Amino acid sequence: MDGLPLQLGTVAAIALLSVVYLVGSRTASRARRPPGPPGLPLLGNILQAPVKPVFLIGDIRLAKEILDKRSAKFSSRPIIPYHHYHVDSAQVYWAFSKQNENHFIARRLTAGIMAAVRAGETEPLQQFEALLNLTHLLGDGGKNWFHHLNRVSASMVLSAAFGLHCPTGQEPDLQEVIACTAEFVMLSTLSASIINVLPFLDIIPGPMPWRKRAQTYRKREDALYEKLITRAVTGEASSMNTWAAAFTREDKPEGDQRRLMNQFAATAISMHTFILACILYPEWIPRAQREIDAVVGEDRLPSFKDHLHLPYVEAIVRETIRWRPAVRFGLPHQSTADDVVEYKGKEYFIPKGSIIFAVPWAIEHEQERFENHDLFQPERFLDDTNNLKAGYETSAFGFGRRGSVSRHSIRRACPLD
Repeated sequence: MDGLPLQLGTVAAIALLSVVYLVGSRTASRARRPPGPPGLPLLGNILQAPVKPVFLIGDIRLAKEILDKRSAKFSSRPIIPYHHYHVDSAQVYWAFSKQNENHFIARRLTAGIMAAVRAGETEPLQQFEALLNLTHLLGDGGKNWFHHLNRVSASMVLSAAFGLHCPTGQEPDLQEVIACTAEFVMLSTLSASIINVLPFLDIIPGPMPWRKRAQTYRKREDALYEKLITRAVTGEASSMNTWAAAFTREDKPEGDQRRLMNQFAATAISMHTFILACILYPEWIPRAQREIDAVVGEDRLPSFKDHLHLPYVEAIVRETIRWRPAVRFGLPHQSTADDVVEYKGKEYFIPKGSIIFAVPWAIEHEQERFENHDLFQPERFLDDTNNLKAGYETSAFGFGRRGSVSRHSIRRACPLD
């Protein structure tokens, strides 16, 4: 009989937990949560990581509904404690941080730069770099193609941003940019520090290892970007119309925003993907060559003015972006309010604080949209008259207010109908 009160207490506690769980589930929303991994009786998924709900979207229509049309609720970013409090203590990495003043200022300034790109202001630079890259590729017979593609991508961005031309790819400043970018990516992962898992450890005072590593990185990166910006504004590149000059001008409403210039980095992933497609599916190359020969001829190189007359080449660009998206799993969004979304006739509840991934790999390999989705087939973007199909949509550049500001610039090489 002595154990009876304890047993009754245990039963009462379980009953209370059940009531709380059921009531909470019903009052949170009349809609149910989207499907996910099975949970335990009564406890549900409380013992499963992560703590906050995570939603993966593999349908472009649903992604546009949530992240584009409801961007006011779904444009924040989840916090990685180590990155937020130590690596990016000044919150200048606006593309990866929660919405704040820096985010809106930098996005506004970058949108202005991308408008200039769409207007063709960087075309001479791009043509020069493309010609130089062609010279490098022919010079060694394509032996170092991987290096040449990395060089041309980095040099185009750094030339436009800071006036830093990199003709060989071995320039010390370029190597430092690459090293800092790699370190930043590493420090931004969940595995970068134990305080991402056990945040309470950060209350320990003194020069803890994670603090020392972040401080070392910030000093290195600050020195690099100060050097690049000084060169662009007052040094040998001061006469150029660089992006750094646009950010640092004091006669604009935002004032000098040079601290936000460290967002500009280069990637050659899509060009690497293109080479992979050439190797695995060479059967489409002769058709592309015939189209280029017919439009461009044999006495000059292609230029931007040709792109409207090269539908198959533009279809290759679209397929490259679709076939192997550069950011396969996308970047996370975080909801700032409860919401209910309807999908295929059912309503689902998305609670405040949820993390949402629109997964480009799933979206761009959806069988309903792309038959034989794992094959590289540029002709899927052409109609029966060999013109580009209308209504082109891609998830490669993200969605909503967190989508890449450069996504509209793809019109220069790949018109979005």
